[in-house]
Amino acid sequence: MGDDQVSRRRPLDALVVELATGLIDADARNVERVYSALLRDLNTDFGTDTCFLRHNDHELDASVLVAEWPPRPSIPDPDPLGVVPFREADPVFASTRDQTTVMIYRPSDQPRPYRDRVTTGSGEPSTTMVSVPLVGEGRTLGVLGFVSFRDRVWSTEEIDAVTAVGAMLAQVHRRVAAENELRRHALHDELTGLLARRGLSEELRTRLRGDEPIAVLFADVDRLSALNDFLGQGIGDRFLRTVADRLTHRMPGAAVARLGGDEFVLVVGDVSTAADGVALGEQVRRTIAEPMSIGEDRVTRTASVGVTVGTENPYELLRRADRAALRAKASGGNAVVEYSGGTADEALSRNGLELSLGEAVTTGALVLHHRPEVDLRTGRLTAVESSVRWPHPTRGLLGPADFVPVADMSNLAPELGRWIVEQTCRAHATRLSRTGRADLRVHVTLSPGFVASVAFPDTVAAALDRYGVDPRLLCVGVSETGMVDSVTRTADALAAVRASGVRIALDDVGSGYGSLLHLKRLPLDVLTVDARFARDAVGDAGDRAVLAALATVAREMSLDAVATGVDNPEVARTLLGLGFGPARGAAVGPWADEVVPAVTGTAGLPPTGPRLG
Repeated sequence: MGDDQVSRRRPLDALVVELATGLIDADARNVERVYSALLRDLNTDFGTDTCFLRHNDHELDASVLVAEWPPRPSIPDPDPLGVVPFREADPVFASTRDQTTVMIYRPSDQPRPYRDRVTTGSGEPSTTMVSVPLVGEGRTLGVLGFVSFRDRVWSTEEIDAVTAVGAMLAQVHRRVAAENELRRHALHDELTGLLARRGLSEELRTRLRGDEPIAVLFADVDRLSALNDFLGQGIGDRFLRTVADRLTHRMPGAAVARLGGDEFVLVVGDVSTAADGVALGEQVRRTIAEPMSIGEDRVTRTASVGVTVGTENPYELLRRADRAALRAKASGGNAVVEYSGGTADEALSRNGLELSLGEAVTTGALVLHHRPEVDLRTGRLTAVESSVRWPHPTRGLLGPADFVPVADMSNLAPELGRWIVEQTCRAHATRLSRTGRADLRVHVTLSPGFVASVAFPDTVAAALDRYGVDPRLLCVGVSETGMVDSVTRTADALAAVRASGVRIALDDVGSGYGSLLHLKRLPLDVLTVDARFARDAVGDAGDRAVLAALATVAREMSLDAVATGVDNPEVARTLLGLGFGPARGAAVGPWADEVVPAVTGTAGLPPTGPRLG
């Protein structure tokens, strides 16, 4: 190419392979850094003056600058290269909206409006520009661009190389978009846009990292069901959206969440005394009680507000505020009550649970419940999920969420974990013998506190050996909600167990704080989706979007995807359409009467509901 010949650090095929390796770890958390490093390498290897990455924002109908190298020393305000609406764009930018092939713009090809925009944004004249489309999902997702401040000739081999890079960037864009969409739906309430339970938990954890006390206000709308019965669900939903808007605007600086139904929670920082918390509670009560006009109807509802101020863990603060709200409602409603403890609350406290849980483990008072996991395409039973329950003498049957966190916060996690592993392997050995199914797997969820303990690998190996269960038939799941503080230790422990053939699952995805960030860091085989999404998949577009995103992520990472909480054919068909097949899925069919009793009855316990994989 004469003067245009570029002296390369490495051959083009090696360059593409190394860039592909660097993109493997890209996720929503680090993608900006990964993009910058990629552009830096591309700019050096292709001998260009600058290169950039732009994404098409289909909601704004605009081209958005995502990354550039080298960074411009000075950027105008507003930046003419930052966000370029297609309706206002010059012909070059406008063409990137639907571009599907590589385009080369040499000096004689560049229209004046494009040259003016680039000169204004960069201070340099544009001479040769190569635009590489990022194509995926049947549309153009953006462009990768290279600019040389001279007349630069590009060879066929170079065009082939950057085309391959563009295809890889399109995959990263789709993966990160799916992760962001999943996170958005998982953390926010679809009806009001407020934080949902998972988003609230994350907010509480963030605010409690300091030493300053926070106020948690739990507001329960009084007699909302009567409003729905009299005026209809639509009016009730509009009322809830109006309450959400009022609380958001009247309580600046507060994190506002809706936990479902008629319950709202506010988290407020910089609150030093209980009296300050009660004053905030009164403000919330008055805000909800203000009359509002919805269409032709004038609606008024009061609220029972519980208040607590402290620095305890999120579970404890929410429990206290909830208990105080129940007392406010029991007193007639339309009131604010500060949490004050008492005999009844002490029986529900963490310390009380911890003491009785230790005795329950020692005396064998815990039980296992079992539910089937079924292939979506055939209806064939493929696995059984075992999970621990606690028949508490005063609180009734408790699920894992009620007491496993208590074990993790105390010294009971290893002891409880050993009991669960031991009983799971014992029951499954009996199950295999009774059914004659040598291929039937068992899935058990263990707490991160136990998995990260020294005893975990030896406990699993010993139980499998004692009951003669093939390690390949065991799948150990770890719930994402407990992964925040022990990811590295958990990953090492899971890797040690996985080396023996045991499969590993990340459970309850969508119920916690950053599961997609853990997918690469943990040695996983299975991704298990939180049951709420499957239950509402038929009627809730948001849940369908989450499920589709998870199916895409699982497929691209070669993981099996399991949806929990599926209990009817319509939901099963919806999941198949969203991508939860053909590897694993669900169909409600003849297994319900024939196979399941034989499988779940080995411990004398009924299934807690189908878990369809």
